[in-house]
Amino acid sequence: MKRMTTTVLAAMIAGATVCAGSASAATKEETKYTTQYTNLKTGMTMTEAAKVLYGKDYKKQLVKKSGSTVLKKQAESTEISYGQKTKFYYFTNGKNGDSDTSLIFMTKKNSSVYRLIGKSFDIYRENTKSAARESTRKLAKGAKVKKGMTAKQLDAILSGTGLGEWTGIEATDWSSIQSKADLAAIGAEKSSYKTYVFPTSTGGRKMVLMSYDYKKKTFKVADHTSL
Repeated sequence: MKRMTTTVLAAMIAGATVCAGSASAATKEETKYTTQYTNLKTGMTMTEAAKVLYGKDYKKQLVKKSGSTVLKKQAESTEISYGQKTKFYYFTNGKNGDSDTSLIFMTKKNSSVYRLIGKSFDIYRENTKSAARESTRKLAKGAKVKKGMTAKQLDAILSGTGLGEWTGIEATDWSSIQSKADLAAIGAEKSSYKTYVFPTSTGGRKMVLMSYDYKKKTFKVADHTSL
């Protein structure tokens, strides 16, 4: 899955209609779709993912096309490259569309079975300054976020304990559709990201992208920008 940089995310937020407000804990609907995202595991077939997305009525949401079982929902894009097929789906969640989910499915070479290789989930808030779900933690006065900081080091320059609420999460894992040799050749590593928006002591906002370090088992600052 192609990861959005903080610059792209910041531009999207800047284009939204926003009003001043304060951060708050997760709503019931946000929790519902966060759980759905968590239950969508990379490596799942299209049928297995449909069960998570649609529940007991999942069979009604599937159709056979060109020998493959796919979602009846129209894919945003479909590609075929080197014998592998890819489908990208985008979902606007809830009654008010306050969050969205993106899923990428891909087949092994010359296979008809699609498997989930990438997923992302983003939450928006109309009542915040940034239009994102902002963290309830605030950056301390004079604090500077630096690339490479661990979650623990970032926590040390925030109010309270922990990083608070994130506004976006995503994960990618190609291992279900590529051999180890192919993964090494193309440099396709397993990845996991979280995006936070922290209020600052001066009334501004700092967007921070955290990437997971699988060797050290902690999230680290991959990028950051002021909003």
